[in-house]
Amino acid sequence: MQNRIETEHLILRVLKPTEAVIVAAFYSRNFSDFAKYEPLVRRQSLSTRYQRKVLDLEDRYRKDGKRIRYYMFQKYDPFRTIGTVSFRELDKDGKAATTVGYKVDLEFRRRGFAKESLSALIPIVEREYGVRHIRAEVLTTNRPSQNLLSGLGFKRTALLEGHTKLNGQKLDEYLYVRDD
Repeated sequence: MQNRIETEHLILRVLKPTEAVIVAAFYSRNFSDFAKYEPLVRRQSLSTRYQRKVLDLEDRYRKDGKRIRYYMFQKYDPFRTIGTVSFRELDKDGKAATTVGYKVDLEFRRRGFAKESLSALIPIVEREYGVRHIRAEVLTTNRPSQNLLSGLGFKRTALLEGHTKLNGQKLDEYLYVRDD
């Protein structure tokens, strides 16, 4: 799969471990907000050292064909991460399914960057991995993400009660599915 994709406004890139400082800066800028939605966001994620390890692991997963994460950059500022899109549980040899996740820098939300990224990446993942079934799990309180997925042809198929534990509280999520 390509490591760099350009859209109308964005550059989507797979990053190398040597680029961990820009990922750490992305998490530092958005820590308080991401911590509201992600159970695994911890203070350690703010360090360059930690992000270097994450990027190294992501590189291994990508080479094994199991996961891929693209980082979003605006074309005029190719060194400031403004979001990510990841596809996990990829399996070229079987399921033809994946789970998508995404996040956008608080400062850059509601500008269409997530939609632009997903619109570019979904057809590539479908073609290169044979994916025909894409899942997304979204908190029931996250209306912008629900609207994004609906606009991209995803259908809400289930309520996952108590599916996510965040700050000691069990939260409900909706399961969205897009079948080709």
